[in-house]
Amino acid sequence: MEPRISVRHETVSEGTKEYIAESCSKLEKFYNGIIDCEVIVDKSKHGFTAEFIVKVPQQTLAAKGEGENLYKAVADAESKVEVQLKKYHDKQVAH
Repeated sequence: MEPRISVRHETVSEGTKEYIAESCSKLEKFYNGIIDCEVIVDKSKHGFTAEFIVKVPQQTLAAKGEGENLYKAVADAESKVEVQLKKYHDKQVAH
């Protein structure tokens, strides 16, 4: 799955894009039915914001992470989406 990466108010290097793509690929081990993954990175006065929008069958999961650097913001958002994916997966298995 190739994530869509959007960047606002900043430019990011290829290494950073690879880090974000790797974060999205990690999500597949929690639920392998992910349809689409979009990451929106934004720079503000107080640091960076990363928003993950993950589409799974019948639902869209979203999480926003903030941090003083981009990598912390991405890691924060990734961990929040992981929790949502685990919960979604458990509901699917239970039914």
